[in-house]
Order: sequence, then C-alpha cells, then structure tokens
Amino acid sequence: MGRPITLRYVLVAVLLGSALLGVVTPALAAPAQQQTQVQITSPEINAEVRGMVPIMGSALVPDFQFYKVEFGVGPNPAQWAIIGNMHDQSVVNGQLEVWDTTRLPDGVYSLRLHAVKQDGNFEEFIVRQIVIANTAPTETPTPEETPTPEASPTEPPLEVTPRATATVQIIAPTAALSQPSPTPTLSRPIQQNELPIDPKGWPQAFCYGSLATGVVFVLVGIVFGIRRLL
Repeated sequence: MGRPITLRYVLVAVLLGSALLGVVTPALAAPAQQQTQVQITSPEINAEVRGMVPIMGSALVPDFQFYKVEFGVGPNPAQWAIIGNMHDQSVVNGQLEVWDTTRLPDGVYSLRLHAVKQDGNFEEFIVRQIVIANTAPTETPTPEETPTPEASPTEPPLEVTPRATATVQIIAPTAALSQPSPTPTLSRPIQQNELPIDPKGWPQAFCYGSLATGVVFVLVGIVFGIRRLL
C-alpha cells in the first residue's frame, strides 16, 4: 500500500514542475525580446548648441548589427548626412558621437539615430529643431546707472509777456526803374537881338516914299489926260 502513494506524489511533483517551467520560461525569455533602446538624450529638442557637441543616448536592438548618427538641415530634412562613422558596438546611456558644428552655418538642424539589425531592419529616433549658434553675439554688460544729484529748490521763473514789435517790411520793385528826365535850367540872355529896322534911316525912307508917290500920281494924271483927248 505504500508504493502507490509514493508514485502518486511523484506524479504530482512532475506535473507541478512542468507547470512552473511553463510559467518561468516565457518570463525569462521576455527581456531578451524587449531589449530595444534607441534614443538620443542630448541635445534635446529646441536646444541651442555650438562648437563640438557630444551626442548622448542609447543604441541597442535585438540582433544588433551597427548604429549611425546623422544630421539634416531644417526641422524636416529631405536629406541626411552621417556624423563620424558607423559603429558596430551597441551603446546604452553613453556617448554615441561628437558633432562638429563649426563646419556648418548657423541655423536649424535635426539629428537622427539609426540602430540596424542583422536582417537589415532598423529602429530610429529623431530630435528636431536643434539650433546651431556659433556666431551668436555675446551678452553686453549693462552699464550701471550714475545717480543724478538732486537739484536744490529754486524760485519759479517770472513770466514775461512778450510785447508786440513793429516790423518794417521792404517791398522790392518788380519792374526796372526809369531814368530821371533832365530838369530845364533857366538862363539869362547875355545879348539882346537887334531890331531888323534901323530908326536912323527913317527920314530918308520917308522922302523916297513921298517922291515915289508923287511920281505915281503924275503918271496916273498923264494917263487919264491922254484918254480924254482920245
């Protein structure tokens, strides 16, 4: 009667062990399937960087082959360029690459991490809006304000009412000035003109006139006498 009881216990132990193995085996295999860490922790989104920038993060996938870090221009790059080289060793919470930003113009860039598996598939992580500012102006110290001495109170100035003053207005002629006409000057005649008739010859002229008149009368009388005789 003791042997059947022993076999029963053995069968129960085997069944319990199988059940435990069925539970424990998937639990142990799960972490191996979930070993995927692909992330850039620094620099972060909207970060401002300059000079040599260390890129920190993790690159770990199942059947790991290699990882690479790339950069592109703008928040949504159409093309990507590799930074440094491709790495065949996975990294967890460490330095992935060093980015030399001095060779790039200032502006907005993006970073991308590719972790590639043995079958060619990959996992990626992108950080956008990273600003390179190598030529950003340095902060200018604010000059200290010099205290202004307080002015002593003074009497208010007297109000002076302005007086109206006469203004002389000169009107310039628009037309040309006419030349002044000469003023006549009165002068006294130096010598009087002599009369055209000489009074000294009047007696002689009277005699000649009387004689001529008498001759005319005589001739007229002779003419009338001859006409009567005829």
